[in-house]
Amino acid sequence: MRVISGKRRGATLVAPEGHVTRPTADRTREMIFNVLDGGRHGNPLDADLIIDGFAGSGAMGCEAWSRGAKRVIFIDQDSAAMTAIKANITKLGAEAECGAVSRDLLAPVSWPFGQAELIFLDPPWSKATGTKADASMLALNHLVAANGVAAHALAVIEHDRRFPPEPPLGWGIVDQRQAGRAGVCFLRYQAKQG
Repeated sequence: MRVISGKRRGATLVAPEGHVTRPTADRTREMIFNVLDGGRHGNPLDADLIIDGFAGSGAMGCEAWSRGAKRVIFIDQDSAAMTAIKANITKLGAEAECGAVSRDLLAPVSWPFGQAELIFLDPPWSKATGTKADASMLALNHLVAANGVAAHALAVIEHDRRFPPEPPLGWGIVDQRQAGRAGVCFLRYQAKQG
């Protein structure tokens, strides 16, 4: 597994030990970043804060950082994932801009890190409440409730293509793609006014 593009293009990344996490396939990751780089959704990789939730190896956040994200917070509660994420942050020399936080996004969270403009979510099957898409929608609700989501933020949700997400209140689908068995849904947040 390698960083595809940006300032650390070609850098190899460590995957977590065990079978709890499954890194996003290179083909899927490349498709996601082609969409994000394409300009159709603005310039989301130039975000002040990106969240890589259910981060696993942290490959999505590492790729975003390599392509220009100013700050990335990686969230996972699996200890092997946290070890891999920290190793990858160090390997990239990104300690000043990246941090790893142990949290369960399927429960209400405290969030002192500011509001994210781009959020990656790809929960493992073992964490899914019904489906991976359901788990992602629950995580989005918890981040919104904790004031961790910027107005007009973009969320990238990986899911089984047979089970696309039903966006929670305040979110709308702006793009959908498929790569093999995976589906990817791009959601835009419309913060409540007043």
